[in-house]
Amino acid sequence: MQGSLPPLHVGLIVDSKTTTKYTYEIAEWCQRQGNILVSHLIIQNDKTARQGKFSKAFDYFRKHGSLFLVAQASFSVLSRLESILLRRNSHHRNHFQAYKLDDIVPQSLYIEPQKSKSGYIYRYSEQDVSKIKSLELDVLIRYGSGILSGSILSAAKFGILSFHHADNEINRGGPPGFWEVLFRQDATGFVIQQLTEELDGGHILVSGKFPTRFHFLLNQAALYKKANFYMKSLLNEIATTRKLPAAKEAHPYFNQLFKKPGLFDQATYTARLVSSLAEKVITRRLLKRKYRWGVAFSRNEWKNLVMWRSSRIPNPPNCSLATPFSITENNRDFCFVEKFDFNAEKACISVYELVGKKPELVGDALIEPFHVSFPYLFRFNGKLYMCPETSGIGEIRLYECVDFPLKWSLSRVLMHDVEAVGTMIFQRDGLWWLFTNIDPSDSGENCSELFIFFSDDPVNGKWTPHSKNPFISDSTKARNGGLLIQQGDYFRIGQKQGFDRYGNGFSINKITTLDKESYIENEICSVAPNFFPSIKGTHHLHGDNGVILFDYLELSRVKN
Repeated sequence: MQGSLPPLHVGLIVDSKTTTKYTYEIAEWCQRQGNILVSHLIIQNDKTARQGKFSKAFDYFRKHGSLFLVAQASFSVLSRLESILLRRNSHHRNHFQAYKLDDIVPQSLYIEPQKSKSGYIYRYSEQDVSKIKSLELDVLIRYGSGILSGSILSAAKFGILSFHHADNEINRGGPPGFWEVLFRQDATGFVIQQLTEELDGGHILVSGKFPTRFHFLLNQAALYKKANFYMKSLLNEIATTRKLPAAKEAHPYFNQLFKKPGLFDQATYTARLVSSLAEKVITRRLLKRKYRWGVAFSRNEWKNLVMWRSSRIPNPPNCSLATPFSITENNRDFCFVEKFDFNAEKACISVYELVGKKPELVGDALIEPFHVSFPYLFRFNGKLYMCPETSGIGEIRLYECVDFPLKWSLSRVLMHDVEAVGTMIFQRDGLWWLFTNIDPSDSGENCSELFIFFSDDPVNGKWTPHSKNPFISDSTKARNGGLLIQQGDYFRIGQKQGFDRYGNGFSINKITTLDKESYIENEICSVAPNFFPSIKGTHHLHGDNGVILFDYLELSRVKN
């Protein structure tokens, strides 16, 4: 049935045939799909866009005054300086590169928008709307200027889709990615909405949250790249189902409308950025201190855990320990843990035996030429398996225990060409489930999306991706930080990422629904890094047979 459907016909509303890399990426991706086609560019022929720089500057001065003009110029200088920082980032160095859309979308329709006195609201003449309707487009995507209003909103079958590159419950306005950094917000959001006559109040179809980066252009570039993935997924869903997904529930907006920052906001932002950079330099180079993970354990059930009473496992010289998993073998308790070597800048998997409240080092269980961490353990058909994180080589690997606890051999590569972290495999209701965190947009960040796969056989079977992946798009809870199983109930640990900080805390979430149709979890509680003096973070919890382990982050000298 799906093969007989004609392609979804898409039109892009743009200001010019020359566009950003992000608009071009969507258009180029659509043209490679068999079920989606960008057939036309709708080019807004704005006369003011052809004004010279001096003419535009004069108009700004006349409308807003000299102070506003100075603020605009100052922000342009700030952006240029930040672009130098951005060029050093391999994922986002071409953030400002321009592309020619007519190379891949040959047909164009020029229209003349009718602008409001403020210059923000665009209406199209009935003649131009009739021309657009005659194209019989399924979807229009707004990439151009202006807040669109009037009959253009219904010129395509499914209306007009538009990005809002912010969490519209917190930040409305622009510039994208700036205010979240200024206010040190933990997450930066986006929405894709179907536009309506209600300004900033369209039908929200997709939303997500990602960790806020430490400077605004980096934050903006990561946000644009992440959001593009979800536009592709939405278009593919519409092309397959021939309908829009249900709109998300709307909530009141309680903040002001953000605009380009004035001189005071820019000065505050610059001071905070310089302070952050200086702190990093002073801490690392002058004070010789590093952020270092450590591990502690307690003999208790997780619901009765008192974290400050727990016993710490001493970090080896020049190393840190993190993401511990416990297992009981022959009535003896063991901790498998990531051991990161600061000199080698990679980790291996080490094993400690927990004897009463005393940890005893057994040795290293898994050493590879690449970084391995997050040593998740499970049993199947009487054998013990480990599924550590091996994202550095683009694989999800499965190792079989040959001689417990230190001898392991590669059993199978479950997935190739995937940058996945925090993989957990467990059985529930007759199926095996694989939870993992994947970076689907090559943005260099994989803390924000939870993907689920299922199989009848975790070792030899095929892993089928869930049709509703990713289930969670939120950096405050998506990344896996451990699994608790108690009396048939399953609890997923969800890491909380903070502003420019990995591992700011975690939540414990009870899995209430998990099947081939849906996934639902409910947060039971939230854990903050307050249990030991002067610690800066925590992001992992795991328990087995009355032993509970967790990790913590501290700023300390690393001794060789």
